[in-house]
Amino acid sequence: MYKPKNFKYKKMHKSRIKNFQQLPINKIFDIKIGTFALKSLELGEIQPKQIEAVRKILSKEIKKYGKIWIRIFSTLIRTSKPAEVRMGKGKGSLNYWTSVIKSGQILFEISNIEYSTAKALFKKAANKLPVLTQFIKSK
Repeated sequence: MYKPKNFKYKKMHKSRIKNFQQLPINKIFDIKIGTFALKSLELGEIQPKQIEAVRKILSKEIKKYGKIWIRIFSTLIRTSKPAEVRMGKGKGSLNYWTSVIKSGQILFEISNIEYSTAKALFKKAANKLPVLTQFIKSK
């Protein structure tokens, strides 16, 4: 799965996800490498399972002709306690990793593929994600 190799603290504070309007020159809001991209339209969290599901859809259709870039990575950990456990006694055990998605952030990029094929692929991929997305083309 997609998780960091090493991290400073095993359990992190649960922080609020803030969606600041960034300047358009920010790295995560522009297409850098590919020709077509999938852009998020809302704030949310994506789990590694969902990233892997999208990667499988894209790589299955593209095969060896196109190139895929995943622009998101899971860096935030979520903990939980088992069901029917009493209050207290510390924080729960590690449950899953997530990546925080801001509105306007580029999630996936593709190159060396036709426009119609890329649009159809990203439409399939968008069904696997919990946030609203938009297909965009580089200028």
